[in-house]
Amino acid sequence: MAATRPNENLFEQSRMSFGEHLEELRKVLVRSVMGIAIGCIFGFIFANQTVEFLTEPLNKAIGQFHIKQAEARLVKQNGFLDPEASPWLKKDNLAPETVFVDPGEFVRMLRQVSPDFLAGIELNPYGFKAGHFFPEKLPQLCQRLSEQNSVEDNERLAWLWNQLDANERAIVTQLATQEFANPADVQAIIKIFDRLSRIEELSDAEPFQEKVAPPKGGYLSWLFPTENNPLVKVKEKLDTEFDVDLNRRLNRVLITSLFADLMPEVRKDMVPIQMWSRVNVQPQSLTAIEPFMIWVKAGLILGTVLASPWVFFQLWTFVAAGLYPQEQRYIYVFLPISMILFFSGVCLAFFFVFEPVLTFLFTFNAQMGISPQPRITEWLNFVMFLPIGFGIAFQLPLVMLFLNRIGLFSIQNYLSKWRIAIMVIFVVSMMLTPADPISMILLAVPLTGLYFLGIGLCKWLPGSNNPFEEPPTTSEAAM
Repeated sequence: MAATRPNENLFEQSRMSFGEHLEELRKVLVRSVMGIAIGCIFGFIFANQTVEFLTEPLNKAIGQFHIKQAEARLVKQNGFLDPEASPWLKKDNLAPETVFVDPGEFVRMLRQVSPDFLAGIELNPYGFKAGHFFPEKLPQLCQRLSEQNSVEDNERLAWLWNQLDANERAIVTQLATQEFANPADVQAIIKIFDRLSRIEELSDAEPFQEKVAPPKGGYLSWLFPTENNPLVKVKEKLDTEFDVDLNRRLNRVLITSLFADLMPEVRKDMVPIQMWSRVNVQPQSLTAIEPFMIWVKAGLILGTVLASPWVFFQLWTFVAAGLYPQEQRYIYVFLPISMILFFSGVCLAFFFVFEPVLTFLFTFNAQMGISPQPRITEWLNFVMFLPIGFGIAFQLPLVMLFLNRIGLFSIQNYLSKWRIAIMVIFVVSMMLTPADPISMILLAVPLTGLYFLGIGLCKWLPGSNNPFEEPPTTSEAAM
C-alpha cells in the first residue's frame, strides 16, 4: 500500500473556507461578549447577594478556626473540655473571652444606679489587701517605718509614724523585731495601712508635696522635657473636686512608694471575668474604593456564570463549522457534556474544596498564633480563580475525545501512556490551584478519573479516519 500524503487544503471538505472561518470566529466572539454583557447586567443587580454567597465558606472557616482556638484555650486552662460548655462552642458558635473588670468602677456604678441599695454598706475597693504585702518582708517594712532609717524618705516616714496611735506603734515595733510574720500579723498591718490611706490631708502634707508637685521648668525645658508625673494630674483633680475613692488611691500610691523594695508594685485591682460572645467574623476592606470594586467584581463573576451556557454554545458552534458533516452531529452530544463537566468542576471547588483548603491553611495560623483577617478582594480573587480552574480542567475527557477524532492520539496511546498522563495531571493541577497540596490533590484525583472516562468516551464514540490523511484510492482499497 502506498503511503498517504497530507492534503494541502485541510478545508477542502468542510463547509467554509479559511477566511470564512475567521469571519465566523469574529461573529462568535462578538456574540459571546454580548451574552456576557447581558449576563453582567443581571449580575450587578444581584451583586450584594453574590458577595454574601461567595464569602459564606470563608466566614464559616474563620468561625470554625476561632471556635477551635477557644476550645484549645479551655482545655489548656482546665485540663479538659467541659461537656456543658461544648454545646455553646459547637452548636451556638459562642467563644469565651477573659476580660478584666475594675471593681471600683462597678461599685461606683451601683452607687449611681441605686444609692439606697448600698446605704450602710462599707465597700472598700481601693484599700490595702493581703496581696499588697510580702509576708517574708513584713518585719523589714515595720523596721523601716518604726525607725525611719531611710535617708531619702525619712521625713515622709516620720510623718506616717506620727499619725499612728500608741497601739498601732506597738504592733509595728513588735513586728519589726520578729523574724517571720504570720497571717494575723499581715491582717494587723493591713488594718494600719488601710487607715493611713483614709487620711484626707496626707497628699497635702509638706513631706509629700514633692511627690505631687509639677516639675519645675527651665530655659531648656522645651528642648529636654521632663517625664510626666501622673500623680500631678490626680492631685489637681482632687483640688478641683474632692473624691474619697480617688484620694485613697493617691494615698495608697504615696505610701507604697516608701516601701517600693519591700512591697509588690502598686497597680489597679482588676477582677478577671470570663464572658461568652458569638463569633462573627467578616472579611475586611482596607480602602474606600475597595467595596465598590468588590461589587463590580461580584457582578462580573455572576454575569460570566450566567452567560457561560451561551458562551459554550457559541464556542461549540465555531468548532462545528470546522468539522466534517458526518462529525457535526457530535456537537449535540459534546455541548451538554461540556456544560455538565464545567459546572461539576465549579461545584466541586465551591462546595467540597474550599473548606478543606481553608482548614489546612488556617492550621498554620494556629501554629504561629496569627489570627486570620483576610481581605475581601483577595478572597474573591481566590474564589474566582479556583472554581474556573476546576471547570476548565474538567473538560479533559472532551479534549481527549477531540484529539482522538483528529487522529493525534489513539486509544492505545492513552492506555500505554497513562502513567505519564497522571504525572502531567498533577503538574497541571499544581499550576491551576493555589500553593497548597490539598487543593492540588482534590483537583488531580478527579482529573485522573476523568482521564479514564475520556478513554471510555473514545471507545463509546468511535471516530472516522484521520481527517489529515487522504482516503485510499480504489486500487489501494482493492489491494
